[in-house]
Amino acid sequence: MRKLAIIGAMMAALVLQSTICSLWPWVGVKPDLITVIVILTGLMYGLAPGSTLGFVGGFLLDYSTGRLLGAGAVSKMLIGGLGGWVAPKIFGDHLLVPPMAVLVGTWLEQSIYLLLANAFGSGLPVIKGFWAIVLPVGLVNVVFAFPVYYCLSALEHIPGRGGSGGNG
Repeated sequence: MRKLAIIGAMMAALVLQSTICSLWPWVGVKPDLITVIVILTGLMYGLAPGSTLGFVGGFLLDYSTGRLLGAGAVSKMLIGGLGGWVAPKIFGDHLLVPPMAVLVGTWLEQSIYLLLANAFGSGLPVIKGFWAIVLPVGLVNVVFAFPVYYCLSALEHIPGRGGSGGNG
């Protein structure tokens, strides 16, 4: 049930990101909700779920936006895996861990995407792209870190299969 809920959240974020968020950029920057979900899933559930969700979410986002097919999948997969790998070392119940992880993870993911896009001939100036895209997207994503984190935390309380889910 939890897996279906995370996949549903990813699909809702994909629809929001490719429709409403692209129509209403904040200071010229759109939030990357898929990256927020991938980073927090990696932190909360580990390396394999973070990497898998990152690859699938990045690929679907690349496909829906028509950008470099595969660059988002690779960058989000790496960040989801990194979140899952780092989680046992840093993750605790501290209030600042999720937004800081989203900030740093978004900066890394956007930098990887920018470098991949540049390597495949997009012609984006790396330094200008870093200041105009990478840094602001990280700051915008921090705003969404808390709601997404608490939604994913609520999924922890979804009862699994094999029980009545009630008092008996």
